[in-house]
Amino acid sequence: MKHLFTLLSFLVLSYTQAQSILIVDNDPVVDTTPSHMFDNITDAISAANNGDIIYVQPSITGYGAVTIDKEITLFGSGYAPELNDGRRSELSSVRIDADNIKISGFYISTFITYNSSTSTSDNVLIEDNYINQTIYVGSATASHTTTNNNWIIRGNVINYGINLHADPTKCVNTVITNNHITLLNNSTSATYALRYFNDTTVFNNNVVRINFTWGNVNIFPNMTGDVTVFNNIFISNGVNTLFAPTTGRILTINNSISYMSTGGTISLTLPGTGNFDNQNPFFTSVASTLFDIAVEDDFTLSPSSPGLNAGSDGNDIGIYNGDYDFDMRGYPTELPYLTSFTISNNLINAGENINVNVQANANKSN
Repeated sequence: MKHLFTLLSFLVLSYTQAQSILIVDNDPVVDTTPSHMFDNITDAISAANNGDIIYVQPSITGYGAVTIDKEITLFGSGYAPELNDGRRSELSSVRIDADNIKISGFYISTFITYNSSTSTSDNVLIEDNYINQTIYVGSATASHTTTNNNWIIRGNVINYGINLHADPTKCVNTVITNNHITLLNNSTSATYALRYFNDTTVFNNNVVRINFTWGNVNIFPNMTGDVTVFNNIFISNGVNTLFAPTTGRILTINNSISYMSTGGTISLTLPGTGNFDNQNPFFTSVASTLFDIAVEDDFTLSPSSPGLNAGSDGNDIGIYNGDYDFDMRGYPTELPYLTSFTISNNLINAGENINVNVQANANKSN
């Protein structure tokens, strides 16, 4: 099944892309002698040219830490694919060290971070991934000299937070939309938040869980400009003051919902207009009372939700705003994915044909 998926993806991309396609598979039984086949991502990146696409097969073994230092696209199979017996395309961390990079469809067990060299890392798209820690778009040190402009972060599950650059001139036009984000702290770790946002930052249509165990917090600390955000759902799992702006900066939150999942109320109202303070968002079906995420959950809004058609654009508040198709399994938007694979005669004699029925959904970008 895995190899047929590769073939389907390869055929589709061959007709729609002018770039070369490279395939990475660390399964020891796979033949990686062809020039486009590799058993690790580092070698594939070394062999790639700017504009190429690397497809990383699902595996029971992770592919380790990756530094992307060319203008390429990396596609995984999704962070929770349905028909791979638990296999997924997993990385331990990702370092973005070039311009014009896209990464989609991966489970990333720690973080994604900006470049460490003197090069820029502009025009980056991070989509349909599960990031188990923080995304660092830029440095917390304002003297860091490189730029990290025009990042788009959408359709992801992010478990700690997002940090931009402490110098707003080096982190322009960051777009953060349609993500499920968890912010957390505890007695032994630092506080993770939405840090160093500036007046060019777009933060719309997200679900934000504030999973703190102590203290009243500002979830938008260290703002480096006045920030206006739209159409988000903020769910507190126990703490109170959440929306106090950073001293000297103005935070405006419009057309959004706040809710205390553990009972009680959040005393500080959302600082803007068109909001629903301390109201249950009434998702269609979410198993956890703390609103973490599983593939069986449905974060669309039910008919009783106050957020229906209440966004700034007349669409629903939250991660399904407008026509965006948030994918609970992290399938890359551009690729088809298998929905059924059936062998009807799995016991055959030598020389006979195997009868296979394959069904797939078309890519979501069409």
